[in-house]
Amino acid sequence: MADEGNLKSVLKKIMPNVTKAALKGFIMFLLTYLLPALVVEAMVPSTSPFGMPSEYTTLLYAFSAIVVFFTVVTELFSGTILQHAFCVGRAIVLIVYFVYALNGGIFVSTFQIPGQQQVIHIFADLRAFLAVLIFINLLGFAKGMLQAINFLSGKAELE
Repeated sequence: MADEGNLKSVLKKIMPNVTKAALKGFIMFLLTYLLPALVVEAMVPSTSPFGMPSEYTTLLYAFSAIVVFFTVVTELFSGTILQHAFCVGRAIVLIVYFVYALNGGIFVSTFQIPGQQQVIHIFADLRAFLAVLIFINLLGFAKGMLQAINFLSGKAELE
């Protein structure tokens, strides 16, 4: 009987976090995967099966998985030091992801014109854009570290 009451109180404490985490995860899935996929599908002619080349869909899947995972986990552990640790981890993972996805800031691609022998070569220097993305994630890293320090100092004051 005592275990049942204890289980109910634990469930009562964690259910709001689980509900918020599921809702935020679903919203982030819509924003980071479904919406971009629908926009690209509407813009790109339907000659390819998914609307965009497979290497880009893989990167879109990976980005969406990273964002949704860290959103859910951060919300599940809200109010603990792990929330801030996952915030810092998200910043580091996103920096690595952007460097990989943007190939270090140099974009090179080749497209075959349908029905013709001609090939289009595209080269773009995206290092400035990559630097901005890295800087934004470094700000997220610093924010997470400062929040963790603030959390720990608040805990120390209470004791």
